[in-house]
Amino acid sequence: MNRKSEIMNRKSEIMNRKLEIMNRKPLPVLWMVLIALLQLTVSAEVQRPNFVFMFADDFGYGDLACYGHPYVKSPNIDRMASQGIRFEQAYAAGRACNPSRTGLMTSWSNARFPKRTDDFDFQGRETVTSILKKNGYATGHFGKWHIGIDRSNGVYGIDENHSGGRPDKFSPNGRDTPIYEKAIDFIRRHKDEPFYVNIWGFTTHAPVASAPNFLEVFKDVKVNRADFSEYMQPVFDDSTTIWDDLDLNMRHYLGNVYALDLNVKMVMDALDELELADNTVLVFSSDQGPARPLGKCLDVYDPDLFAPKVWKHMEKLSLKDRSGTAFEKRKKKHFQNMLGNTGPFRGYKGSSQEGGLRVPFIVRWPGKVKSNFVDTQNVIGLIDWLPTICSLAGVKNIPNDLDGEDVSDIWLGGKRKRTKPLLWGPREPGLTIREDQWKYYLLFDERNQYYGEALYDVMNDPGEKSNLVESYPEIASKLKAKLMEFYEELPKKIIKTGNYKHQY
Repeated sequence: MNRKSEIMNRKSEIMNRKLEIMNRKPLPVLWMVLIALLQLTVSAEVQRPNFVFMFADDFGYGDLACYGHPYVKSPNIDRMASQGIRFEQAYAAGRACNPSRTGLMTSWSNARFPKRTDDFDFQGRETVTSILKKNGYATGHFGKWHIGIDRSNGVYGIDENHSGGRPDKFSPNGRDTPIYEKAIDFIRRHKDEPFYVNIWGFTTHAPVASAPNFLEVFKDVKVNRADFSEYMQPVFDDSTTIWDDLDLNMRHYLGNVYALDLNVKMVMDALDELELADNTVLVFSSDQGPARPLGKCLDVYDPDLFAPKVWKHMEKLSLKDRSGTAFEKRKKKHFQNMLGNTGPFRGYKGSSQEGGLRVPFIVRWPGKVKSNFVDTQNVIGLIDWLPTICSLAGVKNIPNDLDGEDVSDIWLGGKRKRTKPLLWGPREPGLTIREDQWKYYLLFDERNQYYGEALYDVMNDPGEKSNLVESYPEIASKLKAKLMEFYEELPKKIIKTGNYKHQY
């Protein structure tokens, strides 16, 4: 073999060796890529946000210092608001406990269910917890229930259900503290995986009473009625009808709120300790507006919203609560202390006027949600809870027939109009819709026949004093059509058993 042939053979060997090496290189590179992808997947799993929802009961829109209460001490909830976003146009999903919680869990109006959801259940509807459970979340529920007979673990996709139990209203630790302690224990046990937790306390649902140590915090409080809106004045009158010491009655209510504020601090401290705060969406709200000392406080209402026979029936119910055994029962159960503040709004629990539906709503998610921001314009509802939480969790497969909408962009600081109006079924004073700045009522008489209508610009008339139906007939007509379409979709008869019992 000549020199030239040797060189050619050598080059060929080198080339073959290079090709062999090149053919081997993709294997370790591929492994590196696969490992990187795996790490990204694990990282994405770790970064899925946790959710902790602290839900007060019958808690007024104006029951926090950050929402304008003149006497409340709520430094921890106020701190939470300063670290996140506070909404002024947030609405309950229902006028009372069960409808509100049903709408929250399912994003379906309670009025759509053919069977009462406390006597029965959600009748096959998906819930925020069932969807998150299917997508890898640990789910827990602690405190009040009021959404069906079955409370066992696994119902609605809830891994651990610690609902019920009669809270000690005079506990020096606060009546909801055991609920919060159990919820925090759940968080500790699931800190290394994504979790969703409902903490549904009983504060400030009746009976409201505070232990001496909480009363001591407010020993110097003297109620100046001028510090409150005109819609609180009849409430004060009813309170003193039961127990003629408004200062003491107010101190009991303030003590309840303060105890709840300390519970919120427990959660915030635990999240800090576990280094979970930055990856946890922490929310505080209420199921609807506050109840009243003597039931129906008719002096707050506009009688023009009610057919004559309906108003007369309401007067009868009001008188019943103000005399005899009903009155003594309320006195025994400390109803004089039911002094939840609706701020500038008229109405209360059970009513779809603003005081019954407008609720405090605070969201904290450090680094994602604006801090110390007050949203005065966006209209959101607790009916939006399911699609919003699922969106933030990265879950796409949710029911497509929801009454609520994904408002996660609004939680994160965006500004826009709703794509769906907020709707409430036929209860006091009637079918209700909120769209843009407008609140419209379709009123019925005692035979469930059309009686009248009312239209308010609640952005400029929060007390709902000026009925603008005649001034804006086109808007009234448009909203009426939407309500009638909603009404036609509702079952005309609701099956109920009355078997649901609160297990406080």
